[in-house]
Amino acid sequence: MKDIGQLLFVLFCPLLLMTGCSRRELLDDYPVSGVRIALNWEGVTEKLPEGMQVIFYPKDGRGKKKSAYLSVTGGEVPVPPGHYSVVVYNYDTETVLIRGEESYETIQACTNFCKFEVAGTEKMVWGPDPLYVINIDDLDVRNSEETLTLELKPRLVVRTYSFSIKAQGLSNVSTVIGSVGGMADHYFLGKGYAMCDACPINIDLNVKAGKIEGVFTTFGLPEVVISRAEIELPVMMNLMIIKVDKSVQEVKINITEAVQEPTSGGEGGEGDETKPPTLVEVEIEDEIKVDDVEVPPGGGGGIGGDVGDWDDETNVELPVG
Repeated sequence: MKDIGQLLFVLFCPLLLMTGCSRRELLDDYPVSGVRIALNWEGVTEKLPEGMQVIFYPKDGRGKKKSAYLSVTGGEVPVPPGHYSVVVYNYDTETVLIRGEESYETIQACTNFCKFEVAGTEKMVWGPDPLYVINIDDLDVRNSEETLTLELKPRLVVRTYSFSIKAQGLSNVSTVIGSVGGMADHYFLGKGYAMCDACPINIDLNVKAGKIEGVFTTFGLPEVVISRAEIELPVMMNLMIIKVDKSVQEVKINITEAVQEPTSGGEGGEGDETKPPTLVEVEIEDEIKVDDVEVPPGGGGGIGGDVGDWDDETNVELPVG
């Protein structure tokens, strides 16, 4: 029995060696090079994200995309030699969704619908939370034993806007729902520009002490607005003031000029590009007057009932210079 085992070992040993050699030849046919990504957050943010994701897209159409997760400071990724387009972004967002990952031209960030189940808010989407992006149009990864090091600085592609509006008659108000239209609701990570699908973006509102205060976030101004002297898409703030008798007073405010920002260029956060402000205070000098209502006996405030019962909608438009 021992002799049979030795005989089988002698027969199969060459096969094992041949298999090992074949695998080694296969690996040699598909070499990989090391790409080390070093992320510099100086001057970008003090609140660092949890981590980043990198995607290498082959420019010649050959091979598959290569993706990997990185720490917030970067990391090393094995990549086959070739020409690539590269996208890096933080993956720890709550409201931002990534879609179109199949190509460098289509990968984009967007947000979900709010689903307030209130008439007039069906297409309203959430504002994005902080998204940091790096894009490289052409990266040459050569077949080398030396690691290619990329020192990159992410850039914040989300803008935050705040405002305060004086208001009279707030004792007649049960709640306020706000949105802003005409600003970018999605962003193409690879090509580095923002677009608008005509979805109004939700505003986080607070009503107190004779004021309506709000904060909203967007991907900035759509490319069509930034690149043309004549602005085609007005940026409109819409406030749905729901009064204690369930009636709705709607106020529209044109904030197109108030949200303008300098144009910017560059790629991957590098260079001396002009950086738009990450926090914009929208100045609104107009004052809102909420019409008085008659509260039925025992109606003590609050919208109550079904939203389908709301009526008497009033529209007021306030231009802001």
